[in-house]
Amino acid sequence: MKTAAEVMAHLESGNKRQREAHRVLLQSELFSILNEYTPYPAGTVPIDVDIPGSDLDILCEAADLDAFERLVTQQYSGMSHFSCQRGAGLADGHAYVTCSFQVEDWPVEVFAQSIQVISQNAYLHMLVEWELLQLWGAEGHAQIRRLKQEGLKTEPAFAAVLGLHGDPYMELLRLAGWSRNKLWNWARQQTSFQKNS
Repeated sequence: MKTAAEVMAHLESGNKRQREAHRVLLQSELFSILNEYTPYPAGTVPIDVDIPGSDLDILCEAADLDAFERLVTQQYSGMSHFSCQRGAGLADGHAYVTCSFQVEDWPVEVFAQSIQVISQNAYLHMLVEWELLQLWGAEGHAQIRRLKQEGLKTEPAFAAVLGLHGDPYMELLRLAGWSRNKLWNWARQQTSFQKNS
């Protein structure tokens, strides 16, 4: 589940909320409108740890953040709860723009940086989270959802399950650099539940 097409196919054949997210993404024409910015569906919905109110996250690569923001504003400023925020950079130091709005019952968050999506932190977090969930199975999904319903964000929830200390976002980036074999071997020692022994 590494390309945008693979994620969309995964959503299309997934559970009820994933299928609904797939429909909303197609009907909103987000992917055709943002096509030049290589939109990528990310976040909690593709990996099935979303809870009611979770965003549909779209990651984009935009060399010109001003042009990107103008396009999103032009196309979506009429939607409920529309807003755009700029930042000088998160942990990776790259400037970003985040635009949020509502499509039907779904809050949508479109995030862009001037680096490739596959180098963005949110993409790397999602990949390592997905790998862990493949190991953990249904119990892992349930544990993460429970922690999120108690108020934790996704990355802190994974860090709590794994017993990680320090900044959970940086810790997950560190794990994202590991091979699947190394990650699974380590995670087996950190948690009591797993789908694959």
